[in-house]
Amino acid sequence: MLMDASTLVALISSRICHDLVSPISALTTALDILDDDHGADMREQAMDLIRTSAGQAAVKLEFMRATFGAGTTGVGTADLGELRELSKRFVESQKPQLVWTLEVQSAPRAAARILMNLILVGLDCLPRGGQLEVTGGQEDDKLTLNVIATGPRATLKPSVRAGLAGEMPEGGFDGRSVQPYLAFITASGARAELAARESEERVELIVRIAA
Repeated sequence: MLMDASTLVALISSRICHDLVSPISALTTALDILDDDHGADMREQAMDLIRTSAGQAAVKLEFMRATFGAGTTGVGTADLGELRELSKRFVESQKPQLVWTLEVQSAPRAAARILMNLILVGLDCLPRGGQLEVTGGQEDDKLTLNVIATGPRATLKPSVRAGLAGEMPEGGFDGRSVQPYLAFITASGARAELAARESEERVELIVRIAA
């Protein structure tokens, strides 16, 4: 392991806070507008901003709880139908489109955690939007999960490739590059195979794990 548990927790916390700061800041701005008397039009705009920002914050919190919380930890299975709905709301709040064609309805919790982390990694591979596809299926005793990011300038950054391989990126880890490393740690603990393929404007992230 390249970092101790406290550092890993700190970096994951940094990632969560980074994703939440925008809608929370927008809520603060809207409340400031309501505190001042700017007329009915500004009040209605502030209320619209509150509704939108509160919705965005709720979507992100639900996704992060599923990704890092108890529901994808330990033994047992996770409901992929529920995770699909959480992922759809989260991904589409970031602009890309989510296409979920995964054939299985449940998976080991470790597989679900890796999948959710790879969805985050896939989003980071799409700087200008595009499509995120979740696909895969079960063959014999092996479950294969694929996250495919396609779009303008879709690319696998060197720091992401290093993290997926369990290596320290040049310049060290931060709140973004720790995401693929967490996927690597979870995959290693579950004896799963983790791989990445890259072609023009396309990145494919793959995990193979015992069903």
